[in-house]
Amino acid sequence: MYYNLESFSEEIRNIRKNLNLTQKDISFLSGVNVDTLSKIENGKVIPKQETLDILSMVLKKDLNTILLKYRFNNYSKFHQLKNSIEKIIENGSFIELKNQLDNLDAIIHKDDMNSYFSRLTKQLYFLVKAIFLKISCDDYEEALLSLIESIKITSPDFSLTEYNNFVYNNTEIRILMNIALILNKKESINKCLELLQFCHKNLEPDDWELNIRVVYNLSYTYHRLFLHDSALYFANLGIKTCIENRSLYCLALLYTRKGIAEHLLNYDNYMNSLEKAKHLYEISDQNELKSKFKNACKEHYNIDID
Repeated sequence: MYYNLESFSEEIRNIRKNLNLTQKDISFLSGVNVDTLSKIENGKVIPKQETLDILSMVLKKDLNTILLKYRFNNYSKFHQLKNSIEKIIENGSFIELKNQLDNLDAIIHKDDMNSYFSRLTKQLYFLVKAIFLKISCDDYEEALLSLIESIKITSPDFSLTEYNNFVYNNTEIRILMNIALILNKKESINKCLELLQFCHKNLEPDDWELNIRVVYNLSYTYHRLFLHDSALYFANLGIKTCIENRSLYCLALLYTRKGIAEHLLNYDNYMNSLEKAKHLYEISDQNELKSKFKNACKEHYNIDID
């Protein structure tokens, strides 16, 4: 379900101000922390129903009803396209992203599209474009420009040098994660790690798929810094999140990171993790990733995966 969070947040903010209350006042009266209130009032998060119920008592308005007023209908095509893009990225079939860019462009230019939703679609377009440029074209400079353009659609004053001064929604956190991966190539691995740590700290816990993606990249970044205990920690954290949510999302990649970290730490059971990774690639029909996994194990670690 999609909502015009920009308009909803403005109404919530006006209700609070009309009551002559600050965000700290609301936090004291409701028990909802100020960071969450700030995200709600900046249109960065869809509040949980229980949060809206609590805030409704303090603000003396039915916020669930107000939120429904800003619900978008008939955007199933966009939702299906977004899910398709996620699947392509998960499977590593990045060449297919070019077709999805054309599909997103067609949605953007629909005459009947709500302006707020149009901006969200443009944001996704520039994010996908950046991933395509980075992976398929090795054009890190243009990819970074595309990511910055993407995040500025919803945070116009964004600056990479002052990124930690902003409040972000989870889509923007995903953009920041991709910026971190580009900085790994363009600037330094330590800058990449700093930004990934920021992403992990500021994620909404409900978005477990993005959480898994961030901890996977943290695990890989610690691996490249030869901090294998930390690489193993974040791989295990991602695996735990997958199991809790009964999902195969990135699970093969996480077991790969776990097995390699265990191997480099001289743990005896590292092959168990790598065998699990192989089977997960197989049952997820990720044949291209499975082939890369087996080749990397042999080339870099002299490990044969049958």
